[in-house]
Amino acid sequence: MPERRSFLQQVGSLAAAWCSSSHFARGAGEPLPNPVGYAAISWPENEFEEALSTIASLGFKGVQMLGWVREAYAGTKTQALMDRLGELRLKAVTLSCSNLELSSGEPEDDVAELRAYAAFFQRLKGLYLQVTDGGRPDREYSAGEIRSLGRRMNILGGLAREFGLTMGYHPHFGTIGETREGLGRILDATDPRYVKLIADVGHLTLGGADPAAVVRTYHDRLIFLHFKDVRRDALELARNNRNLVRKKEYHFCEIGTGAVDFPAIIQAFRDTQFKGWVIVELDGYEPRPGGPAESARINKDGLLRLGLRV
Repeated sequence: MPERRSFLQQVGSLAAAWCSSSHFARGAGEPLPNPVGYAAISWPENEFEEALSTIASLGFKGVQMLGWVREAYAGTKTQALMDRLGELRLKAVTLSCSNLELSSGEPEDDVAELRAYAAFFQRLKGLYLQVTDGGRPDREYSAGEIRSLGRRMNILGGLAREFGLTMGYHPHFGTIGETREGLGRILDATDPRYVKLIADVGHLTLGGADPAAVVRTYHDRLIFLHFKDVRRDALELARNNRNLVRKKEYHFCEIGTGAVDFPAIIQAFRDTQFKGWVIVELDGYEPRPGGPAESARINKDGLLRLGLRV
């Protein structure tokens, strides 16, 4: 009986691998020109240096950093980080900034914070600053509140431009932008010159949106995408009640192992000629025995099968 059980498990694994490969074949074709990076969020803070080395060793061209890096590498350490990125040939693609809070307060409350992020990332010769809306999906926001948030985001986006950076809005599960409707409200309230879009295919899928449709609708405003997959159990739960998903520890998984329709997204890339960055951002996932490096290798394999070059 144990031998039969082992045999069936092996057959099941092979079948799952075949289905994943067959599904991804729809996205194959001519290699895509999009540069590909990886987010250090997959590693604990105390393994940041290891994260950079692993990301570079796997052939990724850039990295996304969390906001804590600004203080950890302040002063003379900024140059040391810049030198290390140069040695590894990693581009500082984006820096995650703090949430914006919806309130009737003045935007000046956020200006000093964003200015500090921008000054730091400018020294690293970075490209983008990432912000989320900080709202709650279970609350109704008036048109006036959304307009107020839009004005504040426009001001911050203009500030980012003064530092030679571009600010992007990242719709996130658990915020106003969790749904396609919420995403649209935020983007409609902001000026495309100052606020671009950073779309996360995992968060969009979990919130009930179609990532490929978002790419097609907003490709002129899109600066880069986060790639991650969504656990099938989490998506099934979200379709019934998204509030139940918030209580789960793990929402996401490696590219090609979940429910995201990546071939459709790749086809949207081709149809709209989107050539911006793709950043693998795997958080909220179940760790593998080989740690984040093992997941990174699985993600790289998934990207290659989709036609992305790493």
